Amino acid sequence: MTERWKTYFDDHGAFDPQWLKTAVQHWGFHETMYGMISRHCPAPARLLDIGSGPGWSGFYLSTLGYDVTGVDNEPSLVELARARAEQLSVRCRFEVGDAFDLSAYYGSYDLVFSNGVLEHFDRDITVKLLREQAKCAPLVLIEIPTKHTAQSDGVTDERIYSIGQLAKIVEDAGLSVQVKFGYGELASTPTNIFLRRMLPRAVWRWLQNRGYAYCIAVLGSK
Repeated sequence: MTERWKTYFDDHGAFDPQWLKTAVQHWGFHETMYGMISRHCPAPARLLDIGSGPGWSGFYLSTLGYDVTGVDNEPSLVELARARAEQLSVRCRFEVGDAFDLSAYYGSYDLVFSNGVLEHFDRDITVKLLREQAKCAPLVLIEIPTKHTAQSDGVTDERIYSIGQLAKIVEDAGLSVQVKFGYGELASTPTNIFLRRMLPRAVWRWLQNRGYAYCIAVLGSK
């Protein structure tokens, strides 16, 4: 793991003895994504989490009845996720793996997803990685941050796309777009506060689903 990413995970509580507090915040933040997974691929199904990090998504989805395998190329994070899973008594597996070669998982899952991973690669590489994921499952979900993350963590090496551009990436990987959506409340700027207070919930969700959110996601199928 590079020092940059160790610092990132440290800052976000992955290695903190009180890590569960941060994990709960993570689960709440990604509730919409989990809901989409449940809607389009109900439990019990087999899920493959690419770039699983400290394993938080795997823990949560396992408690919903899914059979989850998390894959990460950083051994220390895999070890950490395994230890946390044992602490929580959740049944999910974590393995060291390479997102560029998922041959060990071909045809073994119902849905594969990545959460804040593929935006760190150039577009053509992202398409290649999505094609590799599609060999593992008939459904592929990609979630990435938007330009609005500059209001919180800042934008570093992320490739920033609109939700339409992300959908086109999914299509270029040979997948049909099933749903595209956004989620994550934006930082409390005066404009955001005004819109959140004044707009009906349905209109607010309409804006989020068009990219006025921290994250955007697209679910594709073969």
